[in-house]
Amino acid sequence: MTGNDEAAQLADAILRFRRHRTRIFSRDIVGEPAWETMLEIFVADARGLPMTGRLVAERHHVPGAVMSRWLKHLTADGLLVGDGTGNLDDELALSGAGMEKMEEVLIEARSLKDTFVPRTRAVG
Repeated sequence: MTGNDEAAQLADAILRFRRHRTRIFSRDIVGEPAWETMLEIFVADARGLPMTGRLVAERHHVPGAVMSRWLKHLTADGLLVGDGTGNLDDELALSGAGMEKMEEVLIEARSLKDTFVPRTRAVG
């Protein structure tokens, strides 16, 4: 398994956890459309699947206007490749910088998971 495959599996696990979390807590508390978009694009890229803003919005119950604003913002920040119009039907892709940053974050998440030592409760 390559590092990128491992990172994609971790990103997919994070997405599944986030979806589970929104079944318990309100999206007002735990929603992060930009982060969910980046994770979805990263996983789709690793699987060779197309991803659009509309699909991300539907999966995460984000209003189209909100998703469009985030697509514009992520493109302006240089994290997504695109024309910056926020068109929900355009196929999304991470820029080189976006991909590098996602890999860096996921590598750190993996490192933290691997070094986690559960605390034991003091009995008393």
